[in-house]
Amino acid sequence: MYRRRKVNVEEKPPIPDNLEDFGYVLKENGEVRSITQDLPYEFDYLPKDRPYNEERYDKFINIIGDEVEDRLQKAPYNFQKVIVPIGADPAKDIHSYIYMTPNALTTTDKLLVMIPGNNTRIGQWSKRVMCDINIQSGSMMQISEMVFEKGYEAIILNSNANFWYNGRANLVAQTHTGVAVTVPGSETPEEHCQYVFHNFIRNAKAEKVAVLANSWGGYSFALTLNTEFDYIKEHIKAVAMTDSVHIRDMIKGDKQRTFMFENCYNWSASKDKKGSLVPDVRLGCPNISSGEEIADYTLTTMLKEITNFIFVKMGDIEWSSDDEGDMNGDVEVLTEEDLEELSRIEVLSSNV
Repeated sequence: MYRRRKVNVEEKPPIPDNLEDFGYVLKENGEVRSITQDLPYEFDYLPKDRPYNEERYDKFINIIGDEVEDRLQKAPYNFQKVIVPIGADPAKDIHSYIYMTPNALTTTDKLLVMIPGNNTRIGQWSKRVMCDINIQSGSMMQISEMVFEKGYEAIILNSNANFWYNGRANLVAQTHTGVAVTVPGSETPEEHCQYVFHNFIRNAKAEKVAVLANSWGGYSFALTLNTEFDYIKEHIKAVAMTDSVHIRDMIKGDKQRTFMFENCYNWSASKDKKGSLVPDVRLGCPNISSGEEIADYTLTTMLKEITNFIFVKMGDIEWSSDDEGDMNGDVEVLTEEDLEELSRIEVLSSNV
């Protein structure tokens, strides 16, 4: 008869509930740094224990996410929660929410719609940037301040809050239950985008609308272009994307594809020179190098160029003819269709 050997389970450190117990502080300039060494967040807290490190990081980044949402709802941003789906009672119904500035639906002037990539909470562009640089750059706070100065209202989508449990919408499903309960109208990031456009944005009174979409947000917008084109063609003047994963073949119809080519720019991670044209006819729109090798940094690095693009297309600033000399580039022709669409592309300068 054999006795089962007792396995000694190593007790791991409890995961803290606040930044101070993590050993970090949120500085006045938005940097998240260690208290002792003033360094960014260190992922490998326990060497060779990735599951524990991931759990610890998720807890850490959720604390940062709470801070971002708290700040977005206060001055100078003043975003307000709006429950989705429409008519849901947050006290008893499955629901999520989006953020809007107070006059987002009533202004007759200008509106910016922000669509995040995947695996981020509402109000965030990049968890990496929030930890490595500061929470303003990694979230939608910095771009909001820039467009508010030009008189914009804003709407922030909550694309990834798709799964309902523990009384709230979450980014991931509960793996141990085998049953995924989703938020009506927001079952996926793409469906959330289409729902918000159909039920909110197309009812906004703004004459001019701009869209800023990151990563999967570009994919979601490309699908929405197919379903809401009657509104989009009349009101949306600029679509700025960063590292979008859409392809032109997703877009149905010549008019829709022409709209993307004429009104959309994508900035992407690339080893090519910052600001240079990186032809990619799969996208169906001009594609510009950020000079960054990691996609998380594209939006932060190119923020001035992105806002210049939006402000020019929306009529906030004028294009300077002095900058045109070295901005037109010939693009290699791959097909007859590409020759017609991509023979000449003007790249907006960061010097506007």
